[in-house]
Amino acid sequence: MENKIASLPGLTLWGHILKFWSDVLTALAEMPKASRWFHIFWLSGPLILLIERSPADAWLTICALAFLVRVIVRRQTDWLRFFWVKAVFTFWGICLVSAALSELPTYSLGEAFIWIRFPLFAMASCFWLGTDKRLLYAMMGTTMLGMVLMSGILIAEVLIVGQQGGRLSWPYGDLVPGNYLAKAGLPAFTVLVALAVSSEKQFAVPAAFISLVSIIISVITGERVNFILRACGGMLAAVVWRPKWLRLAVLVAIELFAIIVVFVATPTIGNRFVDSFIAQLPTNADSPYLRVWNGGIDAFQTAPILGIGPDNYRKTCNQISATFSDVDCHTHPHNYYIQILAETGVIGLFSGIVMLGSIICFCFVTGRRNRDNVIAATAFVVPLGLFFPIQTTADFFGQWNNIFMWSAVALALAGRNLETSRP
Repeated sequence: MENKIASLPGLTLWGHILKFWSDVLTALAEMPKASRWFHIFWLSGPLILLIERSPADAWLTICALAFLVRVIVRRQTDWLRFFWVKAVFTFWGICLVSAALSELPTYSLGEAFIWIRFPLFAMASCFWLGTDKRLLYAMMGTTMLGMVLMSGILIAEVLIVGQQGGRLSWPYGDLVPGNYLAKAGLPAFTVLVALAVSSEKQFAVPAAFISLVSIIISVITGERVNFILRACGGMLAAVVWRPKWLRLAVLVAIELFAIIVVFVATPTIGNRFVDSFIAQLPTNADSPYLRVWNGGIDAFQTAPILGIGPDNYRKTCNQISATFSDVDCHTHPHNYYIQILAETGVIGLFSGIVMLGSIICFCFVTGRRNRDNVIAATAFVVPLGLFFPIQTTADFFGQWNNIFMWSAVALALAGRNLETSRP
């Protein structure tokens, strides 16, 4: 398999697809039978994520635990030398201490303890399951397929039942399909946008079409922050990997035109993304975003060193902020850093920033070392977008959000295996 996605002389787009499929089958055939089936299971993940949270969590957890058993049995310790791995375990240790010393230690310890399965899955992808370049490309292909299937499902929802309250909910029954596109699908989307504006002519048109349809679907889901995440992530990826500036300008113009058409044709969507969004920005005391963030700040002030304990905010916010009129208590403060500060204190926040920053830096260095590879070069966009501090976010310790988020981060981290110097 070539060490980068690029045109091979004499091959059409269909020829590239056939060669890609042949390389994947060859890679699997070279493995022992048990390992082969486990890698197939790993590759199926983006499709399992389309089912529901319990099967998705089971998939991620099985991969994480299998990796843990594997390194213990084989006494492998080389993966522990990476700084981001050490930072993850340091943050986890602080979370456990914070939970043990909290007012609800049993509940918080349980939530903090099982959280490690998410970054452990990323380690499994980076240091085991995604070490073969051919299978790593296959995982990116499966992620693209999952993104296309989700877009198709949501198009069907629009045609059959339409939006409900300005949002879409298929296939989960929850208002989270935009989460799948924005988080689990972010590595694929950034690669597609980068290819769409690059000099790779064979890939440009199909990549542009898929990314255009996908970003329009993001608008129709009604999930504003997830749309912004995808739009900004796609544009950043486009400018860091060999862009043709005219193609970039044309793609941006077409996407903006398509979005404006959606806004005009469906005033409720336009109002949600423009008027309502601007009115709710945290620039005044009545902003719902600010009122939720205030709850996290109040919680932090009650336990500034080690916090109130991971995931305890959902159970204690009403009690902590009972005397404050400028707080709306939700299950979490809707910002990762405010939540980490509230639930693990200043020690946890510092450790968390180091952990998330080290992951971004690891992916960025990977891209600098292999700038010709579109997957490696754009990998840093994924954690940078997902962990960007100035945004409203889901629960940092929550199940569904972490499944989507860490599946994407895992693929970005595994991009190190695409370095030219690696076997």
